[in-house]
Amino acid sequence: MAELTLNQLIKIIIGILVVVVVVLGLYFFFKEYVIGYFQDLPGEGATDLVLGLIK
Repeated sequence: MAELTLNQLIKIIIGILVVVVVVLGLYFFFKEYVIGYFQDLPGEGATDLVLGLIK
């Protein structure tokens, strides 16, 4: 099994941080903009269904 060098560990940590930041960014985008758009639509039954699937 190959040994992990310091450079490889740094790259792995930076990669994990980038993935976490992207996932959090997508979460906040959908939370603020997409769900806000669906809340103003008529037909509360369908809107509740869509919001339940997104959340």
